[in-house]
Formats: sequence, structure tokens, C-alpha cells
Amino acid sequence: MRAMILAAGFGTRLRPLTDKRPKCLMPVMNRPLLGLWLGRLASWGVQRAVVNTHYLADQVHHYLREQPPEAMEVAISHEPEILGTGGGLVAARGLLGPEPFLLVNSDVLATAPAPELMQTLNDEGAVAVLGLVDEPRFNTVALDQAGRILGFQGQEGLSPARWLTYSGLAALSPRLLDYLPSSGRSSLVEGLRAAIAGGEKVLGRPLEGFWDDLGTPERLIMLHRLLAHNPPPGLRGLSPEGPVLLGPGARLENGVQVKGFAVLGAGAVAEAGSFLHETVLLPGARVSAGARVERAVLGDGFVARGRIQGGAHA
Repeated sequence: MRAMILAAGFGTRLRPLTDKRPKCLMPVMNRPLLGLWLGRLASWGVQRAVVNTHYLADQVHHYLREQPPEAMEVAISHEPEILGTGGGLVAARGLLGPEPFLLVNSDVLATAPAPELMQTLNDEGAVAVLGLVDEPRFNTVALDQAGRILGFQGQEGLSPARWLTYSGLAALSPRLLDYLPSSGRSSLVEGLRAAIAGGEKVLGRPLEGFWDDLGTPERLIMLHRLLAHNPPPGLRGLSPEGPVLLGPGARLENGVQVKGFAVLGAGAVAEAGSFLHETVLLPGARVSAGARVERAVLGDGFVARGRIQGGAHA
């Protein structure tokens, strides 16, 4: 089985954290999202994963060289000009091969077993099976009673039985790529709309378990709070043993107070007398002596002084 991981995007909703770090390398409990997905795909028996890159590509390439997954080949499809969720698939077609494949957005976190989508694809002869979640903020996928996708928000004439959200997990037939432009930028939705119009079967299946798009600093803090205190099944391996998680070379100096939890990435430091409340420090970040940081994410190398409350800082 093969898989495509979409990792080329700009991660604009997580700025300024993503000014220096691609979203696919945003850490969850000090483990980059891309690494979590590679591990999960390998556990499902995926033998080759294709990763597309564009924004801050050198960081992604370096990570894949230094942290290659065991028992799985990784191929890179670099895009000098970003091609979107459809064009990226077309550009990677030769690397993906002629068989159906899994599609994963690297910037989400989910516990559902995506191979079940592949089983449905094969059983139903569909051109695509999308994993769906009910997230009223984003529900834009229109389905009929049988789970067939009718279209997407903004299309005229839709009378769906329900609306759901695309989770970022899917099983696709290479046949879908024939419905996308042969070159240039395009979106997955364009291909799905064209396939539906061409009479192809495009299905949606609700996913069980945890899902989050980690779209804002606040949601990143919420996820860490959940993992620190009540990790859902499938993510318990990310839960720290205590309220503080230290990456390599990270340290708390004397007199640091921690309320709730604190996660310090590699080389991050909380200086003497500082106060951390539900705080995530990315690698190299520093909280100055006596400073207070509450429910915030500090970006790579950022130095916090005085009082910081909420949001992302880089």
C-alpha cells in the first residue's frame, strides 16, 4: 500500500509560528506532525509514502533525511511552485504508481484507521472515499442518505441529507487524477466535482475517534491540555508522565513554577523564577527570569519577557 502526505502548504492560520517552521513540522508533545503520520502509516503497512514539499522545504527534507521511518520508503515530490491539493497529486502520480493510495493532510491529527477507507474504495468501486467528521465550523461536504457525496458548499441545486467536514484522510483511485488538470495548480475538490459530474462514485464515511485540524494556537494549547490530562485512545503514547515535558537540552532553572503543564522543545529554557501556565515552547525558545507566560505558544528561538497571556509569539 502507498500513501501521499500533503506537506507543502504555508500553514497561514498558525502564523507567526509558521514563519520559521512549516506546519507539518509543528510539534505535538515535542513530536512533529509529519513524524507522527509516518509512524502511523508504517503501522498500517504502508510501504511507500510520497511527501510533497514547497514552503520551507529544506526543513522538511532535512527532517526526512535525519528521521527516516523504519520499514517504509519515503519519496519526495518537490514543487518549485506550489500546486495545491490537486496539482500536487498529479505531479506525484509517477511516484504513487498505478494502485489506489491513501491521502493524508499532514496538518491534522486523527486516530481513525484510514485503511478502512481503502477497503470501502475497493469494495464499492469508488473513485474516492473521503473520511468525514462533524465539525460545524467547517461542514461543507454534502451527502445523501447512502453516504454518496453530492457536492460541496457553494454549488447550486444541492439537497443533501447532511453536511460534514473533510477530515484530511481519504482513499483515492489513480483514476481520480484523470479529472484534474494535467499540470499547474488545482484543488482536490476540483477533481472530486469533475468526477461526480462524470458519473463516478465518490463516497464519504464518518470517522470514529479523535480529530483536530490544529488550525490555531489556541487549538494547539487545547490539544496539549487534553494530552496532558485526559489523552484519548490512540494518542496515549503522546501523554507525558508528569506536568513537564523536556526535549533534548531543555531545562527549567531553579524556582520555576509550572501550573497545568509545560512542554519545552529541544534547547528551550525557563529561567529562574519564571512562571509557566499551560505553555508550549518550541525549540530554542526562552522565558526570561521572572517572566510569566500563560496559555501561549512561543515560537522557535523566541525570548519572552514580562507577562505574556495567550496566543502565539515568534
